[in-house]
Amino acid sequence: MRPFQILLYSTSAALVLLSATGYSQVSDMALDSNPQPIAGMASASEDNTDPSVIEGEPQTLGNGTVRTYVALDSQNHPQEVGVTITAAALAGLPQEGTELILPLPFQAESTAIDHIAIDWRPHGHPPEPIYGDAHFDIHAYTLTPAEREAITAQGADLEKAYKTPAPEYIPAGYVMAPDSAEPRMGAHWADPTAAEFQGHPHGFDHTLIYGFYEGAIAFIEPMVSFDFLRSQQDFEGAFALPQNYAKPGLYPTRYRIAYNEADQTYTVALTDFWQP
Repeated sequence: MRPFQILLYSTSAALVLLSATGYSQVSDMALDSNPQPIAGMASASEDNTDPSVIEGEPQTLGNGTVRTYVALDSQNHPQEVGVTITAAALAGLPQEGTELILPLPFQAESTAIDHIAIDWRPHGHPPEPIYGDAHFDIHAYTLTPAEREAITAQGADLEKAYKTPAPEYIPAGYVMAPDSAEPRMGAHWADPTAAEFQGHPHGFDHTLIYGFYEGAIAFIEPMVSFDFLRSQQDFEGAFALPQNYAKPGLYPTRYRIAYNEADQTYTVALTDFWQP
C-alpha cells in the first residue's frame, strides 16, 4: 500500500476522503451482506470436510519462508487463496522495504486472482499515526506481473490510475485515497469506517484495501501489522464488496489471519469465494 495523506469526516449522506488536493466521494450503494456461492461450492465455514490444499513453491523471507496456497472443496472449487509464513520468517527480516512475487498454484485459475505479492514494510508508511508501524501488505493482484510493470503512475498513466470506476465496480463504502497512485499497483481505496480511522490513538492491527487501475479492481490487499502476527491472535471477517466486477472469475468475500501452533505458521488468506 502506498503512503498517502488523508483526513476523514462523515455526513449523513456519505463519507468523504479529503486531502489538500481534493476529495473522493464514497459509493453509497448498499452492501450485499450475503453473496451466494456458485452452485455446488461450499464456503470454508460450511464445508464439513477438510479441503485439499495445494501449495506454491516457498521463497525465503527473513529466517524462514513464505509460500502461496489454494484450498479446494470436495468439488475442487477454490475456497480460499493466501500465504503461509513460517514463524522463523518474523526474525531476520530486512531493514528496508521488500517485495516478493509469489505465483499461485494453477488450481486457483478459476479465481480472479493472478498472483500474490507480499510487501514487508519495516518502517510502515504515511500516514504514520495509522500505518507507521512495521507491517505486511499482502496484495492479491488481478493483473499479471507484465501488466503491473506497465503501470508507471506518472504523466498520462495517472489518468488510468485515477480513472473513476463505474458505480457498480466500487466496493460499498470505499473511497479513493488522493495521491495514492503507485507504480506497478494503481490507486488505493480505503474504508473510512475501518477501525484504524476511529478515535485515538490510531494505529492498526489489520485492515483491507482495494486497488484500482483503469476503472477496474487491480488488487485486493489484506494488511496486517507485525505485532498482530507476533501476538498469534486469529481474525476472520467479511469486507465490503462491489455489485459487479470488470474481470470475470471467482472473488473473495472474507479474509482471515491465523496462527497454527502445531506447524508454527501464520496464514493470511482471502476466503469464501463466490461467482458474481
